Amino acid sequence: MSPQPLALHHFTLCDVSPLELVSIAAEVGCDGVCLFVESPPGFGFPLVTPALRSDLLARLREHEVRVTNLEFFSLTEAVDLDGFRPALALGAQLGARLAVTHIHDPDPLRGTDCLGRLAELAGEYGLQLGLEFMALTPGCTSLAAAAGFVERVGRSNLGIGVDALHLARTGGTPAEVAALAPGMVAYAQLCDGPLLAAGVDALDPARYAEEAFNRLPPGQGVFPLAELIRALPPTAALDVEVPMPRLAAQGVSALQRARLAVAGARSLLDAQASQTINQPQ
Repeated sequence: MSPQPLALHHFTLCDVSPLELVSIAAEVGCDGVCLFVESPPGFGFPLVTPALRSDLLARLREHEVRVTNLEFFSLTEAVDLDGFRPALALGAQLGARLAVTHIHDPDPLRGTDCLGRLAELAGEYGLQLGLEFMALTPGCTSLAAAAGFVERVGRSNLGIGVDALHLARTGGTPAEVAALAPGMVAYAQLCDGPLLAAGVDALDPARYAEEAFNRLPPGQGVFPLAELIRALPPTAALDVEVPMPRLAAQGVSALQRARLAVAGARSLLDAQASQTINQPQ
């Protein structure tokens, strides 16, 4: 049985260039990468620019690595959807399959309208659109909210992105993921996190943001990752998204951090595959 494809998310290694990310992904056995082609000002993510396109395409071909997801297209109250066209076009030229969006606009009617129009726009470039929920995006803070948006929009190229951190910290469960309509989950992002001490507010914005930017490799925390993997449809893409700036500050190289993150994810996937093979027929 071939190993399940994994993509290395650039958020895992924000200290390397997109070209370096592709090489590292290949070195650690990943089939794909998730790249930043769009981001609101102030985040400092390493963006892919049109000037990098030719070199990046050559690097992708050299290592037989594909682009899976494009980050990230934020739906704010004043969003200019046509302003996303250059980034979507660039991503499509790189062979990407899906664009990621977050809903920051707290108005559900406006959010639904903008989401539908963005899905239509993504479709013009042959892309799926994944809606990612989290407590930090006021327009879509839970799995249930994301499912509601997807159902209301009703476009075939729109699905949900399930980040293990955001699922756990917003009170979602793998059982709720499994109960979604078939194919509704477009992708999932694997990482881990610690058990929070009694009295700690999981949704405190400062604490939540700190954890989002400092994660544990899969298998080193308490998130129910094995159950989440079992709950996912077979069509869902899998990303490894494990930023570890504390290790970087200690001198752990980007390659070593990628190995750590991917090895944790691969161990979980291999264990799940073994259980599936050994189940009585």
